[in-house]
Amino acid sequence: MTQESNKLLYVGLWNPQVQYQNTRHNIGADTLFSFAKKYSIELKDDISGIFKLGTMDLEDVDLNILIPMVSMNVSGKAIKNYLKKYNLELTNLLVLHDDIDLPFGKLRIKSGSSDGGHNGIKSINTNLGTNEYFRFKIGLGRPPLKVDPADYVLSKFYTDEREEVEFLIEDSLDILFQFLSDRDVAIKAASERRIIDVV
Repeated sequence: MTQESNKLLYVGLWNPQVQYQNTRHNIGADTLFSFAKKYSIELKDDISGIFKLGTMDLEDVDLNILIPMVSMNVSGKAIKNYLKKYNLELTNLLVLHDDIDLPFGKLRIKSGSSDGGHNGIKSINTNLGTNEYFRFKIGLGRPPLKVDPADYVLSKFYTDEREEVEFLIEDSLDILFQFLSDRDVAIKAASERRIIDVV
């Protein structure tokens, strides 16, 4: 691996409140929950109550999975709290989140890009004082005409989108696993992800 440390942190953004379960905005954390389940990584509440954390040695990497237990718009506080307790190079941070500027079903992994109006990312950038970390963007597409973007991301997926969402998460898990050992390959796989025809 090219990084200096073999420690890696995956963070999934969401709103943990019950009323936001299974909404578009939660796709980042939902994907990471699926990854933890697939590899039997137990997520435990941190004593701070600000995040859940799971750890496992996977592919010779000390992988940490963090799920903030605060609202999306202040999720940077959870990562900052983690960094106070655990040493981590920010080049070894990967944040999963939704992106309405990416077409539905598209994926991108980038480092150092702007927050694009995403309040969760804005909170992380403010708390860390940098945007030099990796982001795993999961495309939601733009909302239908006359639908407010804020309302759109807080809505549930349409019935005819659910099959594609299942494929999307499955492909994301493969890419997350690949990222552990070869970042360039994972970045390429994310950018080349094909979308099935949504009926």
